[in-house]
Amino acid sequence: MYKYTYLLILLFTLSFYSCSTDNEETIPDVSSIEVNVEVRHLEDELFALETRDQIVKYLVENPEIEQKYFLQARLYPTREVLVEALYDFLSKPENDTLRMDAKNVYGDFEKERKQLEDAFKYIKYYYPEFKVPKVYTSVSGFGNWGFGGDVLDFGDMIVLGIDYFTGPTATFTVPETPGYILKRYTPEYIVPFTVQILSNRFNQVNDRDRTVLAQMIAWGKAYEFVDRAMPYLPDTIKAGYSKRELYEVQYNEGYIWSHFVENELLYKSERMTVKRYVDDRPTTSEISGDSPGRLGRWLGWQIVESYLRNNKEQDFVSLMKEKDARKILQKSKYKPNNRK
Repeated sequence: MYKYTYLLILLFTLSFYSCSTDNEETIPDVSSIEVNVEVRHLEDELFALETRDQIVKYLVENPEIEQKYFLQARLYPTREVLVEALYDFLSKPENDTLRMDAKNVYGDFEKERKQLEDAFKYIKYYYPEFKVPKVYTSVSGFGNWGFGGDVLDFGDMIVLGIDYFTGPTATFTVPETPGYILKRYTPEYIVPFTVQILSNRFNQVNDRDRTVLAQMIAWGKAYEFVDRAMPYLPDTIKAGYSKRELYEVQYNEGYIWSHFVENELLYKSERMTVKRYVDDRPTTSEISGDSPGRLGRWLGWQIVESYLRNNKEQDFVSLMKEKDARKILQKSKYKPNNRK
């Protein structure tokens, strides 16, 4: 069981603040990097269409959207079938309710647009070749019509499903989604989640290594990518933990790590073991009934950060290229609670 007392909250708060302050010393200056993000709102464009002919005209005038977004699931064999599906989608009042709920939450989306712009600057700092994608928002009825999703990366364009990230004020919530996931389908997570999705472009992994450790390190690198692209974002959002959960895992880091080591979990590759310690769950009950899920991801982030601290010749970009999870662990010299 966790050996946690609330008297430690102040200590953790000071420690957390200190870590954030130290991190600011290494945050690069991106003020000279020019990035311009314009957001196109597909939900407004679509719900302005009233007839099938207007839908056809829209698809003809926007071939990229038709091919990459609407036809990406390959459910519609012809444009005629797609038009009927879109007409049906637009005729359902609940979908317009989703759009209005999202508009009430996001307004003109300016806050999120600025967050994306800042994140893209940091990505371009580390990857000068990075081409800023076109950004679209969309309401898809939670993908029930065969198109859409929470965040879709098509390379030169990304589509953000704002109906997914409307939060607790929404009339409808994402169906068949448990509460521990729904709590991250909120506005403050939409940009960090998008950046995490973008990390897949740079996060090189060994596809043949299916061990718990490989999954931990892959996720740890993804978390570090978000940390680098959004350095001022609270660690609670980066890790997807509440403040209390983050304090608890930090305090019990040694206990958690010893559980992984003593039970020889790192090099196991059984799918159920990965699911228990790395995948999304409400708790990691194998450790304690009140420990949060995804502890393997969080530990992977700690190992990755230890690797960067103890291997000054290796920069962030080279880390993202490193496919050997065992090498990262060995060279990290990782010791729980050693954050200096």
